[in-house]
Amino acid sequence: MSLQLNKFLARLKIISLYGFSNLSTLIAQLVLSFIIIRMHSVDLWGEYVEIWLWLQLIVLFSYFGNKNYLLKVFSESPSQVFKYWTSNFLSRGVLFLISLVFICTIPLFTDFLWPIIAWAFLLFFNQSFEVLILYRRDFKFSLFSELSKNIFTIIAVLAIIEQLSVHSLLLCIILGLVIKALANFIFYFRNIKTAPLELDFPSLKRSVPFFIPMVLGTIRTKIDAYYGTVFFNKTDLSKYQIFITMIGLVQVGATYVINPFIKTFFRIGDNTRRRIEKQFVLLGLLAGVLTLPLLYFVSSGLYNFTFSNTSYLLAFLFICTLFIHLLLINEFYKKNKQTTVAVIIAITAIIQISLGYVVIDAQQIEGALFIKTLGQWLMIIALYIYKQRTLS
Repeated sequence: MSLQLNKFLARLKIISLYGFSNLSTLIAQLVLSFIIIRMHSVDLWGEYVEIWLWLQLIVLFSYFGNKNYLLKVFSESPSQVFKYWTSNFLSRGVLFLISLVFICTIPLFTDFLWPIIAWAFLLFFNQSFEVLILYRRDFKFSLFSELSKNIFTIIAVLAIIEQLSVHSLLLCIILGLVIKALANFIFYFRNIKTAPLELDFPSLKRSVPFFIPMVLGTIRTKIDAYYGTVFFNKTDLSKYQIFITMIGLVQVGATYVINPFIKTFFRIGDNTRRRIEKQFVLLGLLAGVLTLPLLYFVSSGLYNFTFSNTSYLLAFLFICTLFIHLLLINEFYKKNKQTTVAVIIAITAIIQISLGYVVIDAQQIEGALFIKTLGQWLMIIALYIYKQRTLS
């Protein structure tokens, strides 16, 4: 077996492990939604989705400085990985406490306050380890912990399906996250215990250029779903969430192809990167073509949900941009143009928010998909034009 083939197989193994660990959560979410919708009620899933979407947005602010910023810091100081991670975790813990104040004041959470607080903490805690998994490529462990969490959650829900309520569903979710949290803590404890316990608020300041694009990007990519919690009934919210979760499987697939090699991507030359970009445009088109039949089969065949031809067309137009979008974003990060990315995302988000209020209210699911797809294309066009004028 040639050296080149061995290298390819090694990369394929890395990509597959990382991808499966991420895809397993989305697949588990689809399985869980299928069980609840077919064996209990569509509205219950819609109630859960509404709480989940808004909690994610609030907890997002406690992820400040995690992921992209730490990946760059780790690459610059490999011997200090756990020192930087620990100080960043403790510093962000203060931001998490602030997010709890918002959680306690939101009427949507009032009836389930303590479970939601526990849920928020476990999301914060588990997300903090993702950067270590990504940097150290501990993808076997990640797959094990994700599968353990997801399998337990599904079994727990099946065990109480006849008596299932929002409260008991939240408890099942929380117990699954506890399993993952314990796995993360045990796996990394021997490294973390030797790191000094120091607060490092200046690092949070330095991570602002990475954090702002992440927050704005999350708002931009999910504004359609947040408007859905306002304009959709619980049944349509369930339908839409399941549809975009299936699209999300492709999005995660694009991410896991790229993410394990981000630190390598920061070092390759411009000619190599341009060649990869052309390949990924074609890969995006292929992904769109292959995904549409699967979308139709799952939504209509398994869930008995009907979507218009326009909805499927918009889904295709969204999917075909996913790969090139990720490459363009990382190219801007390599050139330390995080602020430029933040500005482009902010302008796009403002357009989506402004149009979304009218379009989604009038066109419902089709309107939400249009806003989602429009935002993606505006980002691609703006990034490409700016790159051609300034980065090339």
